[in-house]
Amino acid sequence: MPPSPRFTQSALVGWTRDLGPDRLASDSLEEALAPTLARLRLPRGILAQMTGINYRHLYPADSPTHFGGLVAAQRLLAEFPRLVDKIEFHLSTSVGRDFLEPSVASTVAAALGLGPRVKNLDLGSACLGFVDAMDLAARLIEAQSLEYALITAGENSRPLLENTLPFLLEPDLTVREFFRYFASLTLGSGGAAMLIGPMAQHPTAPRIKAVASLSDTGSNDLCQGDFTRMTTDSARLLTAGVQLAEATFQLGRHSHGWTADYFDAIICHQVSRANTDKLCQTLALPPGRLFETYPDYGNMGPVAVPFSFSLAWEKKLLRPGQKVVLMGIGSGLACSMLELEIPPA
Repeated sequence: MPPSPRFTQSALVGWTRDLGPDRLASDSLEEALAPTLARLRLPRGILAQMTGINYRHLYPADSPTHFGGLVAAQRLLAEFPRLVDKIEFHLSTSVGRDFLEPSVASTVAAALGLGPRVKNLDLGSACLGFVDAMDLAARLIEAQSLEYALITAGENSRPLLENTLPFLLEPDLTVREFFRYFASLTLGSGGAAMLIGPMAQHPTAPRIKAVASLSDTGSNDLCQGDFTRMTTDSARLLTAGVQLAEATFQLGRHSHGWTADYFDAIICHQVSRANTDKLCQTLALPPGRLFETYPDYGNMGPVAVPFSFSLAWEKKLLRPGQKVVLMGIGSGLACSMLELEIPPA
């Protein structure tokens, strides 16, 4: 297998996050599902016990699905006004979208006032989209085909949640059907934006160093959904996803010298406690180095990785000189792991 690419010219110039304002507890969801839980003889507290998720956030019902990404991008560009005219590429990685056309990227770009020379594209890779967009931007910068790229993502899980609850209350729903739609209850809402640019112009910014990616498209049917319903074979998805992650990490070991204790901090797309724990166990990653966000925010889709990175930075959990990995597994299946290095102070 050929080695994965390394980068020498790309940096993470800036980042911001946004969070849906409405906080919804797992206990509240179970109150709404009480008739079904009683009929199927499922214990109260099962949602938090099985997933480790206590809360998720939602945007108002009238919010466009990309709203969080737009708000994050507005905040980010306000921090870097002198770089706005240098942006040449804008990638929207939102899974949710209100229309099949136009692209979400074009809608966000119009609201941001990005100029006509900016190429606006949607990049869809399920929950992995944001990491893949960072990878693509870095490759273009390395090829000297790009100076600055803006990446955005916004997710609002309210429509899917509100469409799923009535179905879960149907009197003939079986236990098997309940658990096939169970993952819809774990989704959270938020937004994120990042600006990728040349390392030479931003010597103190985190450096994008390397990436490793693999896919398992034979497992594309294990999680499928839209705003109406999302079905998941959770057991098979967990097994296939972790196996793919293990192979991807081995590719990183071969190409970049990664080892179990190579990274000082681990920022990953988090689905639940079981998935996160199994990933750390299989890759022999020190669990204390992984920044957990799923208990309070749920599964935020492609927003999860940049949101968690931004939150970890705000909490001063990331420090100069550290090596950080951004990793995720997306439906399809696809897995990417991106190495960052924070320059010494």
